[in-house]
Amino acid sequence: MTSGPDPAEEHSADVAELLALVARQIDMRMPEIVREMRDLLASRIDDLGGDPQLVEMLQASIEGNVTTICHILANAIDLESLQPTTAAVEYAARLAQRDVPLSALTRAYYLGQSMFLRIGMDEAERLGVRDRVKIDVVRDIADVVHRYIDWILQLVTGVHEQERRRWWSTRAALNASIILKVLRGDSLPLRGFASETGYTLTQTHLGVMAWSDLDADDPARQHELDLLLRRLATAVHSPAPPLITVVDRSTAWAWFGGARLESDALARVEELVMAVPGVRVTLGEPGRDVGGFRRSHEQAAIARLVALSSPRYRDRTVVSYSDPQVALVQLLTKDSTTTATWVREVLGDYAAAGEHARVMRETVAAYYATDKNAVRAAERLGVHRNTVRQRVDKFEATLGARGVDPLQVALALRIYDDLILDGGDVLPS
Repeated sequence: MTSGPDPAEEHSADVAELLALVARQIDMRMPEIVREMRDLLASRIDDLGGDPQLVEMLQASIEGNVTTICHILANAIDLESLQPTTAAVEYAARLAQRDVPLSALTRAYYLGQSMFLRIGMDEAERLGVRDRVKIDVVRDIADVVHRYIDWILQLVTGVHEQERRRWWSTRAALNASIILKVLRGDSLPLRGFASETGYTLTQTHLGVMAWSDLDADDPARQHELDLLLRRLATAVHSPAPPLITVVDRSTAWAWFGGARLESDALARVEELVMAVPGVRVTLGEPGRDVGGFRRSHEQAAIARLVALSSPRYRDRTVVSYSDPQVALVQLLTKDSTTTATWVREVLGDYAAAGEHARVMRETVAAYYATDKNAVRAAERLGVHRNTVRQRVDKFEATLGARGVDPLQVALALRIYDDLILDGGDVLPS
């Protein structure tokens, strides 16, 4: 006795045919669907719109991906036998070159996935088949789309990351060569510099240095440093992308064109830097044209030296040359041993470590800062005026025959914490 056809096999065959029919219907509407997806992604994701060339590449990538999904639906193709479309690969690489974050690319794929599922379900509704069959068709469409998006995202993520590292490294090396020529004072056509780096010298510049104390060999960390510098440029109201060059695996130099160092901008800079553990930043002051390009960089370098060598600044994430103390500390740290010896000569026993000496220095500093007014100094310190008077008399008596030069004492007190460690050790020159 011959058995009849297997209902399960017949059902599977029916679903396969219906999937192929849905794929053909979508393929017939391909230009319309691609345009709709392109417009949606360009409007919903800021990083993907605004550049006609990127929008054109986005359209080609969408078309390639939608065509591939339709091909899978129509022919039941395994993902293992697929190759990513050239347009999708090229688009991921171009986004990396334009410093568009991977998150924007990922979001684009998920938005595209949602839109394709909606289109697929709409086509399934038009099939006019039993609900059970329709449900299976929709389930299979969703399964194919989800697996494809997972597969293609893994591929384009790798392409984006690899291209970002290659592009950043190549760009940084090119920038380094031409930047060093400007810093050395070599003659260089201004137009040539702009064409090579995309940054013009005929503007106001803010020199910046950034470095990381953590995971210096991690490419992701280097990229994090690059992204931070770009955010800082925005924080100081720079209207164009910054000029960035890599000095070593953990250090980068940058210039922000047209930056404005307002108080709110500096606060925002500190906030952004503190959000990236292990990173420190120094800033020069805005300077104009080629001379300003060099001088602002020099100032950032001076601030970095102070940030690395001075106890006052060693825990600060951001150090600006605009801080009046920075330039003074730099001058004194050129010969820190001699300067520290002079401080001890001026302050005598009160240049020593310990709580008693610290309280005495604090009292004398307040006394001279208030123009030798014991009452005001006492109010500032929260003690009785007689206490201030007694401490000052003791300090002046300790200096003996050498006498007291208020200017020298005030200066010595001001730089004490910048040049001498808590234990009284002189900082290295």
